[in-house]
Amino acid sequence: MKKLRFALQALVVVVTAALVSLVAACSAPADDSSTDSSTDSSVAYTPVTIDHQYGTTSIEHRPQRVISLASNWTDTLAALDIPITAQFAEQGYSGPNNRFAWTPEHDSEVEIVGSMAALDISKVAAYKPDLILAGYTGGQKNYDRLSALAPTIPVMKKGATVDTWEDITQATGTMFGKNAAADDLVDGTNDKITRFRSDHPNAAGKTFTFAQFQPTGDVGAINSVEDPAAGLLAQLGFTLNPKLAAEHTGTVTRSRISSERIDLLDSDLLVAWTLGDDSAYQKVSGWNGLTAVENDTVVYLTNDNAPAFGVPSAPSVGYVIDLLNPVAQRL
Repeated sequence: MKKLRFALQALVVVVTAALVSLVAACSAPADDSSTDSSTDSSVAYTPVTIDHQYGTTSIEHRPQRVISLASNWTDTLAALDIPITAQFAEQGYSGPNNRFAWTPEHDSEVEIVGSMAALDISKVAAYKPDLILAGYTGGQKNYDRLSALAPTIPVMKKGATVDTWEDITQATGTMFGKNAAADDLVDGTNDKITRFRSDHPNAAGKTFTFAQFQPTGDVGAINSVEDPAAGLLAQLGFTLNPKLAAEHTGTVTRSRISSERIDLLDSDLLVAWTLGDDSAYQKVSGWNGLTAVENDTVVYLTNDNAPAFGVPSAPSVGYVIDLLNPVAQRL
Protein backbone atom coordinates (compact mmCIF):
# COMPACT_ATOMS: atom_id res chain seq x y z
CA MET A 1 0.00 0.00 0.00
CA LYS A 2 2.67 2.51 0.97
CA LYS A 3 4.67 1.66 -2.09
CA LEU A 4 2.10 3.18 -4.39
CA ARG A 5 -0.31 5.12 -2.28
CA PHE A 6 -0.39 7.48 -5.20
CA ALA A 7 -2.87 5.19 -6.92
CA LEU A 8 -5.19 5.03 -3.98
CA GLN A 9 -6.75 7.64 -1.70
CA ALA A 10 -4.49 10.30 -0.36
CA LEU A 11 -4.43 9.44 3.22
CA VAL A 12 -5.90 6.08 3.07
CA VAL A 13 -4.65 8.25 1.68
CA VAL A 14 -2.61 9.00 -1.08
CA VAL A 15 -4.21 11.45 -3.06
CA THR A 16 -6.85 11.40 -5.15
CA ALA A 17 -13.54 17.56 -8.89
CA ALA A 18 -14.59 20.16 -8.10
CA LEU A 19 -15.57 20.13 -11.77
CA VAL A 20 -17.87 17.17 -11.20
CA SER A 21 -21.50 17.83 -10.30
CA LEU A 22 -22.97 16.42 -7.12
CA VAL A 23 -23.20 12.67 -7.53
CA ALA A 24 -24.30 11.60 -4.09
CA ALA A 25 -27.97 11.18 -4.92
CA CYS A 26 -29.55 11.70 -1.52
CA SER A 27 -33.07 11.98 -0.21
CA ALA A 28 -32.75 15.01 2.05
CA PRO A 29 -34.35 15.37 5.46
CA ALA A 30 -36.03 18.58 6.46
CA ASP A 31 -33.47 21.20 7.43
CA ASP A 32 -34.31 23.16 10.58
CA SER A 33 -31.98 26.14 10.52
CA SER A 34 -33.14 27.30 13.95
CA THR A 35 -32.35 24.02 15.72
CA ASP A 36 -29.24 21.86 15.69
CA SER A 37 -31.04 18.79 14.36
CA SER A 38 -27.79 16.82 14.16
CA THR A 39 -27.80 16.22 17.92
CA ASP A 40 -31.24 17.23 19.19
CA SER A 41 -33.22 14.03 19.64
CA SER A 42 -36.44 16.02 20.05
CA VAL A 43 -36.31 17.01 16.38
CA ALA A 44 -37.84 14.38 14.13
CA TYR A 45 -35.34 12.64 11.87
CA THR A 46 -36.30 11.80 8.32
CA PRO A 47 -34.48 8.70 7.06
CA VAL A 48 -32.11 9.30 4.16
CA THR A 49 -30.53 7.16 1.48
CA ILE A 50 -27.06 7.81 0.09
CA ASP A 51 -26.02 6.41 -3.29
CA HIS A 52 -22.43 5.22 -3.52
CA GLN A 53 -20.08 3.01 -5.51
CA TYR A 54 -21.33 -0.21 -3.91
CA GLY A 55 -25.04 0.57 -4.03
CA THR A 56 -26.98 2.53 -1.43
CA THR A 57 -26.92 3.02 2.32
CA SER A 58 -30.05 3.89 4.27
CA ILE A 59 -29.82 5.78 7.54
CA GLU A 60 -33.02 5.20 9.47
CA HIS A 61 -32.22 6.95 12.73
CA ARG A 62 -30.31 10.05 13.75
CA PRO A 63 -26.61 9.08 13.96
CA GLN A 64 -25.28 9.49 17.49
CA ARG A 65 -22.02 7.51 17.38
CA VAL A 66 -20.21 8.58 14.23
CA ILE A 67 -16.90 7.05 13.16
CA SER A 68 -14.74 8.74 10.52
CA LEU A 69 -12.10 6.77 8.62
CA ALA A 70 -11.13 9.61 6.26
CA SER A 71 -9.79 13.09 6.88
CA ASN A 72 -12.22 14.81 4.49
CA TRP A 73 -15.17 13.44 6.46
CA THR A 74 -13.53 14.44 9.75
CA ASP A 75 -12.88 17.99 8.49
CA THR A 76 -16.44 18.42 7.27
CA LEU A 77 -18.10 17.02 10.38
CA ALA A 78 -16.00 19.37 12.51
CA ALA A 79 -16.78 22.35 10.26
CA LEU A 80 -20.51 21.67 10.60
CA ASP A 81 -20.21 21.17 14.37
CA ILE A 82 -21.30 17.54 14.23
CA PRO A 83 -19.95 15.38 17.07
CA ILE A 84 -17.45 12.67 16.14
CA THR A 85 -17.17 9.64 18.39
CA ALA A 86 -13.84 8.50 16.94
CA GLN A 87 -11.62 9.26 13.97
CA PHE A 88 -9.13 6.80 12.53
CA ALA A 89 -5.91 7.75 10.77
CA GLU A 90 -2.78 6.01 9.56
CA GLN A 91 0.54 6.27 11.35
CA GLY A 92 2.70 8.90 9.67
CA TYR A 93 -0.23 10.33 7.71
CA SER A 94 -2.31 11.91 10.45
CA GLY A 95 -0.74 15.37 10.78
CA PRO A 96 1.34 16.87 13.60
CA ASN A 97 -0.01 15.63 16.93
CA ASN A 98 -2.61 13.69 14.94
CA ARG A 99 -4.34 16.81 13.66
CA PHE A 100 -4.08 18.62 10.35
CA ALA A 101 -3.61 22.37 10.40
CA TRP A 102 -6.85 23.06 8.51
CA THR A 103 -9.14 20.76 10.51
CA PRO A 104 -11.51 22.75 12.75
CA GLU A 105 -11.15 22.25 16.48
CA HIS A 106 -13.33 19.43 17.79
CA ASP A 107 -13.48 16.72 20.41
CA SER A 108 -13.01 13.12 19.33
CA GLU A 109 -11.24 9.95 20.24
CA VAL A 110 -8.31 9.45 17.87
CA GLU A 111 -7.22 5.99 16.76
CA ILE A 112 -3.88 5.75 14.96
CA VAL A 113 -3.43 2.48 13.10
CA GLY A 114 -0.48 1.00 11.27
CA SER A 115 -2.34 0.51 8.02
CA MET A 116 -5.79 1.55 6.92
CA ALA A 117 -5.56 -1.13 4.26
CA ALA A 118 -5.38 -3.78 6.99
CA LEU A 119 -7.68 -2.07 9.47
CA ASP A 120 -8.64 -4.19 12.46
CA ILE A 121 -12.43 -4.02 12.23
CA SER A 122 -12.74 -4.90 15.91
CA LYS A 123 -11.24 -1.48 16.74
CA VAL A 124 -14.12 0.16 14.89
CA ALA A 125 -16.68 -2.19 16.44
CA ALA A 126 -15.46 -1.28 19.93
CA TYR A 127 -16.96 2.20 19.52
CA LYS A 128 -20.42 0.75 18.83
CA PRO A 129 -20.92 2.97 15.77
CA ASP A 130 -24.28 3.78 14.26
CA LEU A 131 -22.68 5.44 11.21
CA ILE A 132 -19.28 4.84 9.61
CA LEU A 133 -17.96 7.43 7.15
CA ALA A 134 -15.32 5.37 5.43
CA GLY A 135 -14.30 6.92 2.14
CA TYR A 136 -11.94 4.61 0.28
CA THR A 137 -12.25 1.04 1.57
CA GLY A 138 -9.97 -0.82 -0.83
CA GLY A 139 -12.78 -2.98 -2.19
CA GLN A 140 -16.28 -4.24 -1.52
CA LYS A 141 -15.09 -6.96 0.86
CA ASN A 142 -13.87 -4.35 3.34
CA TYR A 143 -17.01 -2.29 2.78
CA ASP A 144 -19.17 -5.31 3.54
CA ARG A 145 -17.28 -5.95 6.79
CA LEU A 146 -17.79 -2.35 7.88
CA SER A 147 -21.43 -2.20 6.86
CA ALA A 148 -22.09 -5.31 8.96
CA LEU A 149 -21.30 -3.10 11.98
CA ALA A 150 -23.32 -0.02 11.01
CA PRO A 151 -24.55 1.94 7.98
CA THR A 152 -21.36 2.77 6.07
CA ILE A 153 -20.64 5.40 3.43
CA PRO A 154 -17.72 4.51 1.14
CA VAL A 155 -16.64 6.72 -1.77
CA MET A 156 -19.84 7.94 -3.35
CA LYS A 157 -18.73 8.62 -6.91
CA LYS A 158 -18.47 5.40 -8.88
CA GLY A 159 -14.93 4.64 -10.06
CA ALA A 160 -13.34 7.25 -7.79
CA THR A 161 -11.05 6.85 -4.80
CA VAL A 162 -11.88 10.22 -3.23
CA ASP A 163 -15.04 12.32 -3.35
CA THR A 164 -15.03 16.03 -4.12
CA TRP A 165 -15.21 18.48 -1.26
CA GLU A 166 -18.63 19.64 -2.45
CA ASP A 167 -20.09 16.13 -2.46
CA ILE A 168 -18.73 15.41 1.01
CA THR A 169 -20.18 18.68 2.34
CA GLN A 170 -23.62 18.24 0.79
CA ALA A 171 -23.88 14.59 1.82
CA THR A 172 -22.97 15.52 5.39
CA GLY A 173 -25.68 18.16 5.44
CA THR A 174 -28.17 15.64 4.12
CA MET A 175 -27.35 12.91 6.64
CA PHE A 176 -27.41 15.21 9.66
CA GLY A 177 -30.24 17.57 8.76
CA LYS A 178 -27.87 20.48 8.21
CA ASN A 179 -28.56 21.30 4.58
CA ALA A 180 -28.59 25.07 5.10
CA ALA A 181 -25.29 25.01 7.02
CA ALA A 182 -23.76 22.78 4.35
CA ASP A 183 -24.90 25.17 1.62
CA ASP A 184 -23.34 28.06 3.53
CA LEU A 185 -20.07 26.14 3.86
CA VAL A 186 -20.02 25.43 0.11
CA ASP A 187 -20.84 29.05 -0.71
CA GLY A 188 -18.17 30.38 1.63
CA THR A 189 -15.57 28.03 0.17
CA ASN A 190 -16.50 29.03 -3.37
CA ASP A 191 -16.11 32.68 -2.32
CA LYS A 192 -12.50 31.92 -1.29
CA ILE A 193 -11.89 30.30 -4.68
CA THR A 194 -13.35 33.30 -6.49
CA ARG A 195 -11.18 35.65 -4.44
CA PHE A 196 -8.04 33.67 -5.28
CA ARG A 197 -8.80 33.88 -8.99
CA SER A 198 -9.46 37.60 -8.69
CA ASP A 199 -6.25 38.19 -6.73
CA HIS A 200 -4.10 36.25 -9.23
CA PRO A 201 -5.33 36.96 -12.77
CA ASN A 202 -1.88 36.15 -14.17
CA ALA A 203 -2.20 32.58 -12.87
CA ALA A 204 -5.35 31.92 -14.87
CA GLY A 205 -4.76 29.20 -17.43
CA LYS A 206 -1.22 28.45 -16.28
CA THR A 207 -0.45 24.75 -16.46
CA PHE A 208 -0.03 22.60 -13.37
CA THR A 209 1.25 19.15 -12.49
CA PHE A 210 0.49 17.30 -9.28
CA ALA A 211 3.09 14.58 -8.75
CA GLN A 212 4.19 12.19 -6.04
CA PHE A 213 7.82 11.16 -5.74
CA GLN A 214 8.55 7.79 -4.17
CA PRO A 215 11.72 7.22 -2.13
CA THR A 216 12.49 4.46 -4.65
CA GLY A 217 12.70 7.03 -7.44
CA ASP A 218 9.30 6.11 -8.88
CA VAL A 219 7.09 9.03 -9.90
CA GLY A 220 3.35 9.26 -10.42
CA ALA A 221 1.24 12.17 -11.61
CA ILE A 222 -2.43 13.03 -11.94
CA ASN A 223 -3.72 12.91 -15.50
CA SER A 224 -7.35 14.02 -15.13
CA VAL A 225 -9.33 16.75 -13.41
CA GLU A 226 -11.75 13.99 -12.42
CA ASP A 227 -9.23 13.46 -9.63
CA PRO A 228 -10.27 15.81 -6.79
CA ALA A 229 -6.71 17.10 -6.26
CA ALA A 230 -6.49 18.22 -9.88
CA GLY A 231 -10.12 19.29 -9.86
CA LEU A 232 -9.43 21.70 -7.01
CA LEU A 233 -6.48 23.23 -8.85
CA ALA A 234 -8.66 23.58 -11.93
CA GLN A 235 -11.29 25.37 -9.85
CA LEU A 236 -8.60 27.80 -8.81
CA GLY A 237 -8.03 28.69 -12.46
CA PHE A 238 -5.10 26.47 -13.43
CA THR A 239 -5.03 24.12 -16.42
CA LEU A 240 -3.93 20.51 -16.14
CA ASN A 241 -0.63 19.87 -17.91
CA PRO A 242 -1.79 18.90 -21.45
CA LYS A 243 0.91 16.24 -21.77
CA LEU A 244 -0.45 14.47 -18.73
CA ALA A 245 -4.05 14.97 -19.78
CA ALA A 246 -3.19 13.12 -22.98
CA GLU A 247 -2.11 10.15 -20.85
CA HIS A 248 -5.60 9.73 -19.42
CA THR A 249 -7.40 6.61 -20.58
CA GLY A 250 -10.39 4.89 -19.05
CA THR A 251 -11.04 5.77 -15.42
CA VAL A 252 -7.49 5.70 -14.02
CA THR A 253 -6.51 9.23 -13.01
CA ARG A 254 -2.86 8.58 -12.13
CA SER A 255 0.03 7.85 -14.48
CA ARG A 256 3.39 6.28 -13.68
CA ILE A 257 6.14 8.45 -15.08
CA SER A 258 9.20 6.65 -16.38
CA SER A 259 12.66 8.14 -16.00
CA GLU A 260 12.69 8.72 -19.76
CA ARG A 261 9.52 10.84 -19.66
CA ILE A 262 10.26 13.40 -16.96
CA ASP A 263 9.20 15.97 -19.56
CA LEU A 264 5.64 15.00 -18.62
CA LEU A 265 6.16 16.88 -15.37
CA ASP A 266 7.11 20.14 -17.08
CA SER A 267 4.53 22.84 -16.35
CA ASP A 268 4.19 26.36 -14.97
CA LEU A 269 3.21 25.12 -11.51
CA LEU A 270 4.41 21.88 -9.94
CA VAL A 271 2.85 20.50 -6.78
CA ALA A 272 5.35 17.93 -5.56
CA TRP A 273 4.97 15.46 -2.70
CA THR A 274 7.30 12.83 -1.32
CA LEU A 275 6.44 10.32 1.37
CA GLY A 276 8.73 11.88 3.93
CA ASP A 277 11.94 11.67 1.89
CA ASP A 278 12.96 15.03 0.42
CA SER A 279 15.93 13.43 -1.33
CA ALA A 280 13.46 11.73 -3.67
CA TYR A 281 13.44 14.85 -5.84
CA GLN A 282 17.14 14.59 -6.45
CA LYS A 283 16.70 11.03 -7.69
CA VAL A 284 14.75 12.36 -10.66
CA SER A 285 16.99 12.91 -13.65
CA GLY A 286 16.20 16.29 -15.18
CA TRP A 287 14.58 17.70 -12.03
CA ASN A 288 16.63 20.90 -12.02
CA GLY A 289 15.68 21.60 -15.63
CA LEU A 290 11.93 21.59 -15.06
CA THR A 291 10.26 24.96 -15.70
CA ALA A 292 8.71 25.19 -12.24
CA VAL A 293 12.00 24.35 -10.55
CA GLU A 294 13.85 26.99 -12.54
CA ASN A 295 11.12 29.59 -11.89
CA ASP A 296 10.66 28.80 -8.20
CA THR A 297 7.02 27.86 -8.70
CA VAL A 298 7.10 24.49 -6.98
CA VAL A 299 4.83 23.84 -4.00
CA TYR A 300 6.62 21.26 -1.86
CA LEU A 301 4.28 19.04 0.13
CA THR A 302 4.94 16.81 3.10
CA ASN A 303 2.91 14.06 4.71
CA ASP A 304 1.55 16.72 7.06
CA ASN A 305 -0.14 18.81 4.38
CA ALA A 306 -0.51 16.72 1.20
CA PRO A 307 -4.04 15.58 2.17
CA ALA A 308 -5.22 19.19 1.93
CA PHE A 309 -4.87 18.73 -1.83
CA GLY A 310 -5.31 14.99 -2.20
CA VAL A 311 -8.30 14.46 0.10
CA PRO A 312 -9.82 17.92 -0.20
CA SER A 313 -12.49 19.17 2.17
CA ALA A 314 -14.15 22.55 2.43
CA PRO A 315 -11.84 23.50 5.33
CA SER A 316 -8.72 22.37 3.46
CA VAL A 317 -9.46 24.59 0.44
CA GLY A 318 -8.50 27.72 2.38
CA TYR A 319 -5.26 26.07 3.46
CA VAL A 320 -4.47 25.14 -0.15
CA ILE A 321 -5.05 28.74 -1.20
CA ASP A 322 -2.67 29.99 1.48
CA LEU A 323 0.04 27.65 0.18
CA LEU A 324 -0.54 28.70 -3.40
CA ASN A 325 -0.75 32.48 -2.86
CA PRO A 326 3.02 33.23 -2.85
CA VAL A 327 3.67 30.93 -5.81
CA ALA A 328 0.76 32.35 -7.80
CA GLN A 329 2.33 35.80 -7.49
CA ARG A 330 5.37 34.51 -9.38
CA LEU A 331 3.45 33.01 -12.28
